[in-house]
Amino acid sequence: MSLSAVTEATRLREIRAIHVPAVLFGAGVALLSIYVFTYAIPLHHENDFYREAWPAYQLLLRGRVLGFLRASPAYVGSLVLRAPLALLAGALGAPARGVYVATAIPCLLAPGLLAGYLAAEPRVEPARSTGDSRRRGLRPADGFMLTPPAVVAVVGGHPEDVLGGALCVLAMLLACRGSGRATGLALGLAVINKQWALVAVPLVIAMVPKERRLEAIVTLVVTAGVVMIPVTAVRMSSASTFSGALGDPTSSILLTPQLLWWLGPSSWVVHQAHILLVLAAWLVTGLWWWLRVHGNRGRPPVPDALAALALVLFLRCALDPMDNVYYFAPFMLAVAALEDPPGFPKLTWLFVVAIPLIVPPAGVFHSLGPTALAALFTAFALATIAWFGRLAFRSSAEPDALAYAAAATTAGSPG
Repeated sequence: MSLSAVTEATRLREIRAIHVPAVLFGAGVALLSIYVFTYAIPLHHENDFYREAWPAYQLLLRGRVLGFLRASPAYVGSLVLRAPLALLAGALGAPARGVYVATAIPCLLAPGLLAGYLAAEPRVEPARSTGDSRRRGLRPADGFMLTPPAVVAVVGGHPEDVLGGALCVLAMLLACRGSGRATGLALGLAVINKQWALVAVPLVIAMVPKERRLEAIVTLVVTAGVVMIPVTAVRMSSASTFSGALGDPTSSILLTPQLLWWLGPSSWVVHQAHILLVLAAWLVTGLWWWLRVHGNRGRPPVPDALAALALVLFLRCALDPMDNVYYFAPFMLAVAALEDPPGFPKLTWLFVVAIPLIVPPAGVFHSLGPTALAALFTAFALATIAWFGRLAFRSSAEPDALAYAAAATTAGSPG
């Protein structure tokens, strides 16, 4: 049997139903999180939803669709995706907080669904196969909604970053499995949700098998275009509201914990940071593709691809002048997926502790002064980039098709 036939047969055999207990556990953690940080501990003054999204949703609830699109913030696509839930909440008479909860819950359920997908997928190295590739007990993704980036996303009114991270990680897993259309759909939704997802697009597409790459790209373009082309056209018709796009200059905000702080607020690089960070991620992706994918007998293993995804998602945070704790939610989800196989999740716990200590500009180390805080973050960022760069660019002796075959064979053998 040819290698391509083995790969396809293996891909079909790997399909499992989603692990329902993991999904239910994740849903419970998500609901607990939104209850505690929205009702039990009211922090409305910290929630951007009421300043950024609620005015636009109010227009939508009054039937002013064009006004809704024009008044929406830069992440208008995410508001469009969640608009049916806002309309439902509004029809039931929910106030602003009720609309926020209604539109946030689907975003916060996404990590639980991802955890259920991971729990049902055999991801085991052949040398460590033990007859059952599904890990027992809690997985790193199960408790993701209790990590600092996820909590700050809830408190700060940006659950869409959690959704975007889950979609990017899911797209990478689907690409590794060889699903072209599903990969394109997940990526398209991620790009609609928030434009920072563009940092992951070339990397994920690179992991799709050659014969399915075109259908993945077409699905991505059609999915994103169906929503964003008309939305962008409406917003462009009113110049006063068309702002915050990817290529627009960043504001005068220059927070200390990010790598561009050293250049100063007047630097051209800082003003164009949002487009430059995407180009930086694409440059890293191009180098990774040339060294790990181009001309190799098989695609890189899943852990190496997830490490590369974590790398580009971290770069997005470290190079953003407005860096915030919740920006790291997608990165943390990629790390949780990377550490999903058996073993203590050392990296997950390391970043659970390090991110809230180092990233907040008014956090634990604020008293050290901006220069010392910037130096601390720079050391942390460079060490993180070096570590995930080593994981992503390392050489693997076993091509992924054979590793998948061995894992599927073990998973399918009677125990």
